[in-house]
Amino acid sequence: MKAINSDLYSVVLKGQVWNHSIAPCARGAVCLLANNESVVTWLSPKDHVGDCTSHIPVILFKDKYWTLSLRMSKCIYRHIRLRKGFHNIQNVHGVETLRIPQLLLNEKKRTQARFEVPLIHCTVCACVPCDPAPVHYMGTPCSIRLV
Repeated sequence: MKAINSDLYSVVLKGQVWNHSIAPCARGAVCLLANNESVVTWLSPKDHVGDCTSHIPVILFKDKYWTLSLRMSKCIYRHIRLRKGFHNIQNVHGVETLRIPQLLLNEKKRTQARFEVPLIHCTVCACVPCDPAPVHYMGTPCSIRLV
């Protein structure tokens, strides 16, 4: 976590103040941060007011704004899944903000790319081997399996 100079930013969407005795970056705060987007405040640089891609997620702790670490972001936004057609822009109370921080989105995309399985078609019969039970055009089960 790094302190942010609030004079350079304007508040786009105000979150709740972190009132716990433990610092939000502490490992013990994980259970307090889990799926708790309400503590996140979104700031925008004063020179990029209309551009929501430049918004920065912060947390208000001890009367200062602090940036979220990647570990904190992962904990807060763990429930967000990158499904087909996912858009990282949301409209909350008439204000456009990012759905998840850009750094976390990049990390989620990188992780997702590691687990993508390419769709390979069977060259013998044009069935798809990743189907639960691919069947040849003649009605017999396909014996070609990917290893």
